[in-house]
Amino acid sequence: MNLDALKEINTNNPEILEQSARDNNVSASTVTGIALFAANNGYDSLTEPQKYHFDNCIRPLIEDVQCSGYNHEFEEAPRECPATLNDEDLVEYYQNDGKYCDSCEGQASSDAHSKESFMRD
Repeated sequence: MNLDALKEINTNNPEILEQSARDNNVSASTVTGIALFAANNGYDSLTEPQKYHFDNCIRPLIEDVQCSGYNHEFEEAPRECPATLNDEDLVEYYQNDGKYCDSCEGQASSDAHSKESFMRD
């Protein structure tokens, strides 16, 4: 669980928490309040009802986050990636509106290099 990523979400991407609350039929203010409290005081400081909302609405955003997958610009159907992002990459993930796992990042870099080489020639 990456509480630094939660702080990043609280500060710069609160709409992610609001969407998670809507997806779980919970009040957005409840989820954002729990997120703020947990980021500052830790998970163990939460009450049992707060932990329930945390585990359902917030934890999936800061733990075992699945890679969005890389799609080549000429492929129509998106490819799903089964990999999870490294915990230490989650702050960067939320700062940059997404990040790929190492495998997808490698593919994206390779495609960008190939495109650059093609355009140069």
